[in-house]
Amino acid sequence: MRSQLRSVSVATFAGVFWTSAGATAEEPVLHAESRVADGRPAPAGRKSDVGSEDERLSDEAELARVVSLVEAAKYEECAARLSRLLDPAGPHPLQQPEVIETARLYHATCLIGLGKAEAADAPLRDAVRQNPQMRPPDSLIFPARVVDRFIRVREQLYDELRKVDHDTIERARREAAAKQKLETERWRRMLALERLAKQEVIVVQNRRWVAAIPFGVGQFQNGNEALGYVFLASEVALGATAIASTAVYTHIQAEADQYVSQGRPPGDEVNKRLHDWRTALVIGAYGFLGVAAVGVVEAQLSFVPEVRRVRERKLPFALQVSGVSLTPEVAAGAHDFTLGVRGAF
Repeated sequence: MRSQLRSVSVATFAGVFWTSAGATAEEPVLHAESRVADGRPAPAGRKSDVGSEDERLSDEAELARVVSLVEAAKYEECAARLSRLLDPAGPHPLQQPEVIETARLYHATCLIGLGKAEAADAPLRDAVRQNPQMRPPDSLIFPARVVDRFIRVREQLYDELRKVDHDTIERARREAAAKQKLETERWRRMLALERLAKQEVIVVQNRRWVAAIPFGVGQFQNGNEALGYVFLASEVALGATAIASTAVYTHIQAEADQYVSQGRPPGDEVNKRLHDWRTALVIGAYGFLGVAAVGVVEAQLSFVPEVRRVRERKLPFALQVSGVSLTPEVAAGAHDFTLGVRGAF
């Protein structure tokens, strides 16, 4: 910091000195012009605008001017000027953060030089809040009282700075959590859209005549698969019983007729078998017809005009066909001739 301030001071002091010297040289000329213009001498207290104390220089030049005031022990003038330069709402505030930080240290130096040690804490607090990692001022440039005051202010602000760091970390954590939540929601929405894109809804129009088919066809058409399987199994079992009973009963009846044709009437055992199989045939046949009728009636009563079904499909994609264009090129020079083709794919 010391080397930077010295380099700034030397370069800027030369500029300030040159400006002041120019103003001093021009002042008699301006006074002479005033006397020639109105015939009266110019006021003795009037100053030229060039080199005026209120003239706004660059930040480095203003800092050099402040250093010169401190070195000249003009603490009151230095404090007043720094109050204007460090006021963000002022007409010409300082802009560079490094210059502002150093100017606050000089402001505290001027206030301490005026015996206003408590007031010097304000610019020191602003400097520490702006740069929490700020080191104590160089003891070779600033008085020991300024260094001690800075260390005391920084210790007082330690808890505040730690709370600021904690709040900063907590705010960053909340922002990261909110960003992660938004990212998760975005991925969830994308997955939901992808799942919807894979699904294809098919509307199937039902027919009344299909509902009149037995074996649970009407129930399957209506979308009631469980009831359809009940009717299908029942009718298949009863139909198979009726067919098997018919075959066995016919075979036994043929044997009994053969016995009768031979003059030997069938015995009680044959008659009992015929009776049992005939009973099974009747139960199977009538049971099949009854269950089939009930299934048809139920299918007609609960008839659904249309059924929507969802099936998987491949993700749709846009087929992009790249265009191909060919352009002939002809160029003629003083000693050559070029013929070519330029293509874009």
